[in-house]
Amino acid sequence: MGYIRRLTGYALRRKTLFFAFLSSSAIGTMFNLLTPLVIIQIVDTVILGERLDLLIPYTLLFVGLGTLYTIFDMLGRYGAAVSSQHVIYSLREELYESLMEKDLSFYDQNETGQLLARVTTDVSTMREFLYWGYRVIFIGAAQLLGTYIVMWSVNTTLTTYMLLWIPVTFLFIYSFAKKVRPVFYAARQQYGVLSSVLAENVVGHKVVRAYAAEERETRRVEQENRGFLNLWVKASKLEAFFQSMLPALFGMATGFLIYLGGYSIVENLGLTLGEFVGFISLVGMLLLPARFLSWGVGMYQRASASGERTFYILDSIEEVMDPENPVMVSELQGAVDFNNISFSYGGEGYILRDVNLHVKPGQIVALLGGTGSGKTSLVNLIPRFYDVDTKGKVLYQEKAYKITKENTAKINGKDYPVIDGYIEIDGQKLTVDRPGNICVDGIDIRQYALNDLRKFIGMVHQDPFLFSATLRENISFGRPEASDEEVIEAAKAAMIHDFIVTLEKGYESEVGERGVTLSGGQKQRIAIARALLANPKILVLDDSTSSVDAKTEMLIQKALENLMKGRTTFIITHRLSTVRNANLIVMMERGQIVEVGSHEELIEREGQYHNIHQTLAEMELAAAVSIDPFAQANITGGGASE
Repeated sequence: MGYIRRLTGYALRRKTLFFAFLSSSAIGTMFNLLTPLVIIQIVDTVILGERLDLLIPYTLLFVGLGTLYTIFDMLGRYGAAVSSQHVIYSLREELYESLMEKDLSFYDQNETGQLLARVTTDVSTMREFLYWGYRVIFIGAAQLLGTYIVMWSVNTTLTTYMLLWIPVTFLFIYSFAKKVRPVFYAARQQYGVLSSVLAENVVGHKVVRAYAAEERETRRVEQENRGFLNLWVKASKLEAFFQSMLPALFGMATGFLIYLGGYSIVENLGLTLGEFVGFISLVGMLLLPARFLSWGVGMYQRASASGERTFYILDSIEEVMDPENPVMVSELQGAVDFNNISFSYGGEGYILRDVNLHVKPGQIVALLGGTGSGKTSLVNLIPRFYDVDTKGKVLYQEKAYKITKENTAKINGKDYPVIDGYIEIDGQKLTVDRPGNICVDGIDIRQYALNDLRKFIGMVHQDPFLFSATLRENISFGRPEASDEEVIEAAKAAMIHDFIVTLEKGYESEVGERGVTLSGGQKQRIAIARALLANPKILVLDDSTSSVDAKTEMLIQKALENLMKGRTTFIITHRLSTVRNANLIVMMERGQIVEVGSHEELIEREGQYHNIHQTLAEMELAAAVSIDPFAQANITGGGASE
């Protein structure tokens, strides 16, 4: 009920329209209920009373009532359509804004297909209820009550008998609602699963074909599609059964009424033929509101199940929030300090732990480490895609447990107190990691407004995302007001301008969905141009030259050397040319920093960086020789010689 109440709240934002279409439906129903009374007069007064002079007036009255019913029914339908569309417009807008405000942890926990299904089909299901559900429930209840009032005015004995069927009808409808709702909810969930599988296969169709997995993935889609079909068939079977049984119930009631009415007329017990015909007509009119209520309950259950899934998006609490009183900033210098940083995804063990790093404005920082060492997680904390842990934590059996405000940690159902910075479990002392922070220009990044912070940070990811738009629109995405000259300058700096001008439409060329018309290297250079045009003070390059050839990489690297001047830059890379030019090289392992220093300092220490540098040098040398047998003679500064 709560979700439908919230949905109703959206409709009540336009009270006049909402109550207008309900009122129109009610007035139309009232005119419809008066027609049996006209039928009674036609039978008793005109036909049996032989008053043919009244036939035309009563006929015109009957037609007039039907016309008025049609007009108000049309107004009700139109009002319901407009009202429902306004509600869905507002709801979709809020859902989109909510999705855009969600931090990355929300998307980590929810599949894209499920979210799309909630925003599209679930919202459409609620629109269907807004259009039909309110009307059929309201009209059904109003017509049911109105019919009994009119029936009571015709014959109290027969009406009393019909009143006995009300609890039977409502018990029947309640039973239907109780059975069908969980089935509808399961069907909506399964539709989300199906949407996710379809989205994965459409986006990853190249991988599917490359591994000749079409048949296997087709079976997978068929399995999920079959699951959705089975659930929907089950729900439809319940609907068909209950909605077909209603006429049967009323058929039994009508049959008994025909017997009672016929007996009353034959035995002259006070029931006229006109009243009998009119009463049977009214009984027939009871079937429609009963069906309306049944349909309405079915739509209510579908809308309620969809509402639960949809409002989940709006109700999900963002972990990354704007501060109440943000620090105003018009310019940043670019100093970044990581102070005792720890981070975990949902408490499933540390991704980062005890990270301390101080970067001066304009420094270039190269992050090195194996897969899962925490490099990308570290740079994702700078723009607050995730927040650092804000509560103390303790690591026990590879799982992180938060310290509560009572200064305890609940581990395996038991509360352990923190004493002198430690928690003792079975004689083992566990160190409590106190929360740290990240500061930009000496101010905790949680004190900046998110938009203010992020507009000073540019990011180029390993797998850059391009929009289905023109090349110019993709490059100027961060600064849509940029001039053509500025766009071209950024493209030249990213070494993509020469390629763009060879295209028939140049910068107005359409990229295609996700940049499908471009090579990996071209997409990365466009992403680099996009970041450079935004003119960020802090630049993050996540292995952004991994998909380009050696010649293009050299050109991009040369351009970046000039463009990174004055910017604090974090580079995740394994390219020696990039690493050597860094002011700071940070070696990471299992979420912790194991070495920090310049290239020369770390080589002298002969630690992990020295070893990985030798390995990378040998790999680059082998790759170069495989392309050009004379390349070895042209390569200087190999790892072994240093």
